[in-house]
Amino acid sequence: MGMMDVARGAYARAPRFVRQSLAPLVSLVPTGMKFGGTYRMWRERIASSANDPAYANAGHLKALRDLLRKAHDNSPFYRDFLDRHLGVGFDYDSALPKDLLRLPILKKTDLEAAGDAVLTVPRSSVDRADTSGSNAERPFGFYLDRDRSPREMAYVHDSWSRAGFTERDSKIVLRGVGLDRRGRISSEWEPALRELRLSVFPMHRADVARYADLIDRYGVRYLYGYPSAIELMGRHMVALKRQFKRPLKGILPISEPLLQHQRDTIEAAFGPTPIANFYGLSEKVLFANESMTEPGLYSFEPLYGLAELVDEDDQPITEPGREGRLIGTGFLSTGMPFIRYDTHDRAALVELPTQANGQRLRVSNIVPRRKPNYLVASDGGRIVSTDLTPEKPRFFTGVEEFQFVQEEPGKVTIRYIAAEGGTEQDALRLAADLHERVRQRVTFSVEHAETLAGGRGGKRAFIDQRLDLSKY
Repeated sequence: MGMMDVARGAYARAPRFVRQSLAPLVSLVPTGMKFGGTYRMWRERIASSANDPAYANAGHLKALRDLLRKAHDNSPFYRDFLDRHLGVGFDYDSALPKDLLRLPILKKTDLEAAGDAVLTVPRSSVDRADTSGSNAERPFGFYLDRDRSPREMAYVHDSWSRAGFTERDSKIVLRGVGLDRRGRISSEWEPALRELRLSVFPMHRADVARYADLIDRYGVRYLYGYPSAIELMGRHMVALKRQFKRPLKGILPISEPLLQHQRDTIEAAFGPTPIANFYGLSEKVLFANESMTEPGLYSFEPLYGLAELVDEDDQPITEPGREGRLIGTGFLSTGMPFIRYDTHDRAALVELPTQANGQRLRVSNIVPRRKPNYLVASDGGRIVSTDLTPEKPRFFTGVEEFQFVQEEPGKVTIRYIAAEGGTEQDALRLAADLHERVRQRVTFSVEHAETLAGGRGGKRAFIDQRLDLSKY
């Protein structure tokens, strides 16, 4: 691994005081050197796989074979796992995607129980990471390659390039509660990474007015962050009748589902700005780009990982339109292999991977495991979030932010922050509208709140779903 391949990721993850001391030096490093040769090579590979299905097919197959061989040769857990299901002496140089179907699907508990035996490298040479856990799911600890950053950024920047973003562009960053440990700093300019970092919590209207001044001052034209935070900024911008001096060039969502009512608010605030959205996982197992022209349609990247869609009996889904679980075999980080890993995310099949499409599974309506976008009705059925928010402007009158909280089927509490001049009657009117909209399948109550930060880093979960969803 190259020094710059590790150094950039280490700098980005370093504490604030370390970055402050190094930023003047790092900002002088030419952009090309900051990202390194591995990053440039992967940008070329990603572009080639997009334009040449034969190249994508060959790279996909090689990555799968390399992963299986590495896992078998270096991980005691996977050696036993693969020998039991593929047979001792299996020829990994001739492995095909269909061979994976002979393997059982692995869950987090399987990998946790394996401990260090799951690793293909010494634990001292990989980074510890974890999922945040929510909705009754406990955190999951895992390990990632230390030199993953340039490969990962190559995919992210390739996705963002669809909105015109380049490595030389700066971006507004709307993620994170506070920029110092005590939460007293709400904004900072990070020159080395070209980021204007803005706290998303609590982000009152006065905060957004000040943020807009900073955005105008620095001339930043790409907005990156949680959809819930981008939407909230947009609502404040509309209320302030404020526009940036230089219109945004692109919206770069991260980490949360992007819902239709959020898209509507973003367009009302920032105009018809291109939105370059993608799907990814903390475990770096799968990566898919959302279509720029068909919201909700995703295509998985074949050199990043192998994506499958299976039903509740772990059988492959082959009928377009059917929903299933996303299963991933990851190629990006292999110090801790993820082979036929159950992401617990769900999606509907659009198109199976084939040689003609370069092994790109295409799906729609991805539902992330930790951020469910549906409520459970009194009859046990699901009500998806896209059915909950009509486009009528009056729907949001008097309500600054709101969140659905559900602890039992058929009953939902709307936690809300009142807008300036808003009252409980506005929230009750919203509840009545929703009651009719879902045909009385759910009863809504209201509860005033001062803040709605619902997760790590200031994320605002649209639905705080506390039911065991496996029962519905």
